[in-house]
Amino acid sequence: MKRRNLLILAILLVAILSAGAYYLYYRHHVYDLEYLEPEVFEEASYDVDLLIGKWQSESIFYRFDVDSTGVTWDESDDITEVEASPMKWELNRSRFIHYHEMQNGVLVPKVYKIVQLDLNNLVFQDDYGNEFAFIKVD
Repeated sequence: MKRRNLLILAILLVAILSAGAYYLYYRHHVYDLEYLEPEVFEEASYDVDLLIGKWQSESIFYRFDVDSTGVTWDESDDITEVEASPMKWELNRSRFIHYHEMQNGVLVPKVYKIVQLDLNNLVFQDDYGNEFAFIKVD
């Protein structure tokens, strides 16, 4: 009898642990934006190599480097490229994410959708429909 109760307890424990692990896995994949499949976004796909370089829109500059890092600065705030804010970036089809590094080391993502990317023009939109247009300067 004692052996039977121990077996039932072990089976219940395995079932509860399995259900908990499945719940944590499923919840993480449903609510985390990082796990959305690219098919959710527009089918347009852009060449990452076109993005590499320095881009300007009035006094705002972005420099995107090959290793998915870069910097951004605004000359109207009297900030130069040497003093620029570091960031990381990611381009997946038309989804364009900037991860801005805060002073405490925390990365803050800003998600955009690329509207146009060619040799000389970069245009992207945020979720509110604000459009940002840049020209390649280097």
